[in-house]
Amino acid sequence: MVSALASLTSATSTGIRAGSRSLLAAVARGSSGASLAPAVSTASTAFMRSYSAKGLRPRGPAPIPLESAEDQAEFEQLVKDAQSAPATNHPDASTPVPDEFQGDTNPTTGEVGGPKREPVRFGDWSFKGRVTDF
Repeated sequence: MVSALASLTSATSTGIRAGSRSLLAAVARGSSGASLAPAVSTASTAFMRSYSAKGLRPRGPAPIPLESAEDQAEFEQLVKDAQSAPATNHPDASTPVPDEFQGDTNPTTGEVGGPKREPVRFGDWSFKGRVTDF
């Protein structure tokens, strides 16, 4: 076997000739005499075919359907409920800031059409309790 590998490397370095092809086949057979090449190609072909066969997987970016119809219906209902729930029910969701006055005129300053909340209440520009410094 070692001499076969040595002659294989010398044959590949000088170029594969017709005589060395039989040497490659002998090395591929191994000690049992059975050829490994068809088994490997059959296994890889079966592997490729299992993922490339039509009808095994649904088209598009979707999860693979569950086996039980009841489980699939429950899963679809849970996904539908999660997608339809509003994002405002989260405890960290921001709440709208109430206006300081009603109407278009600020009663304190007399400004018409100005902001409903004073941005400089405490000497800093703030919005929703967050202060920005320019």
